[in-house]
Amino acid sequence: MNLDAGVADQVTAALRAAGARFALVFGSTARGETHAQSDLDVAAWWPSNPPSAWEVDVPAGVDLVVLHRLPLELAGRIALEGVVLFDDEPPARVHWVADTRKIWLDERWRFEAAQREYLETQARGR
Repeated sequence: MNLDAGVADQVTAALRAAGARFALVFGSTARGETHAQSDLDVAAWWPSNPPSAWEVDVPAGVDLVVLHRLPLELAGRIALEGVVLFDDEPPARVHWVADTRKIWLDERWRFEAAQREYLETQARGR
């Protein structure tokens, strides 16, 4: 992961101030595939009553998602590829990652089959 320490500190401070207990970086930054136009994708977890993403004052260029409100396909990808930004509650993070990975890996074939079927239908012009 190639993340500027100053930006990481700002995002961490904003999330902690909002009550987040852990956060994961995902997307191109987590994969080390950043470029000049890259944003920073961050997923955060709260113990209860999470705010909406737009209610948290993160720096410009940071796309925040709240782990509690994600569709399984995105949550699963984050659980598989996410890199820890900060972790103030390791048992909660381990539990979320393990449960989400298990559910996603059990169900991913359904998503992929539906996507293949859709693309095949589109290719046939329907």
